[in-house]
Amino acid sequence: MAYNRSSCIINPAYGNSSRPQTNPRRQRLDGSPSCNRPDIGNRALRRPASRTRKSRLEEIGWTPIPFIFLTANDSPEDIQAGRELGVEDYLLKPIDYDDLLKIVSARLVRTENVEVAHIGKAYLETVTVLANTIEGRDPYTHGHVSRVVYYARSLAMAIGWKEEHLRILEIGALMHDIGKIIVPDHILNKAGSLTQDEWKIMRQHPVAGAKILQGVSHLRDALPYIYCHHEHWDGSGYPQGLSGKNIPIEGRLMALSDVYDALTTNRPYHPARPKEEVFKFLQFYAGKHFDPDLVPIFIQIVASR
Repeated sequence: MAYNRSSCIINPAYGNSSRPQTNPRRQRLDGSPSCNRPDIGNRALRRPASRTRKSRLEEIGWTPIPFIFLTANDSPEDIQAGRELGVEDYLLKPIDYDDLLKIVSARLVRTENVEVAHIGKAYLETVTVLANTIEGRDPYTHGHVSRVVYYARSLAMAIGWKEEHLRILEIGALMHDIGKIIVPDHILNKAGSLTQDEWKIMRQHPVAGAKILQGVSHLRDALPYIYCHHEHWDGSGYPQGLSGKNIPIEGRLMALSDVYDALTTNRPYHPARPKEEVFKFLQFYAGKHFDPDLVPIFIQIVASR
């Protein structure tokens, strides 16, 4: 059977549209029956319209999805019409099977990457809402999480971290204080010094935060930010009393970012301090509380803002 416009639409990721296919005709690449030939491959390209093809497709319930066109038609008009319908690649007949396989494989990989990116974005948005909810319990820490994310990300970029690590960092920085959900408001917002018993409760928040997230596989890589951001270089921190490079780099990086923001903003127990004064504090405690290699880099970054 001969066709004026013999084209086979291949969608490597999603399959055909949910709209029922009424055209029973099939054609292989070599001309024999075997390949579904969707209605849209012919009629949508040939029908002149007073309105856009996209609006017609939306009107009849089609969802725009990426296509590969296998066609004998390579006129500019046909190519433009295909682009409007979502065609991403053209292969002209006769088809080279190696080229076809490469293109289909590339589209599958691209689709998988897009889906992963969408999932990652959804996780990040969810984490951000949760972090803001926790932060909202303390009016003095408004904006603390977003600033800590900025400082930590800037420091990580300065020491050469790759994008995939930066994405995990962003989640970890957003969630670093999630364990404070166990801390009563009267302790969290206390204006004076904490009692020994109150400190005991407060110091439980890294462990509590890690327990909350450890069952979420997608967030597991962010645990060091939550569990280790109160460890000190000299071993005097908590919860484990780790020292030096036994403290994961995520915890060392977060410690600087968290303390700097805490000291330069108003809190119930102290007013905001000038950043020059806080720089001196960080330098004094480099090698005591903080990683001595990270302190000068952090100061340089923040000073140049």
